[in-house]
Amino acid sequence: MSKDDIKAFLEAMRTHHESQIAGMELPNGTREFLHDCVAGSDLDTLEFMLKLSYLMGLQTGFAASEAGDGMPDGSEPFGPIQA
Repeated sequence: MSKDDIKAFLEAMRTHHESQIAGMELPNGTREFLHDCVAGSDLDTLEFMLKLSYLMGLQTGFAASEAGDGMPDGSEPFGPIQA
């Protein structure tokens, strides 16, 4: 997958899930932590966070399908996996 493909995918997801994403709150300090990772070129941590998010999304979707529930809409403050 090329960088352009990734960018297009992310833009499509942003458009498709805009209201769900906008309503989702991350813990205080997350934006500053990300800024520090980017400023320090800490790509290992950023990549780990992406992989962890993807894995947690897969697990949430699988759990919802096994329970017969619809897909989570992101409106709940907590998911099935807590840090």
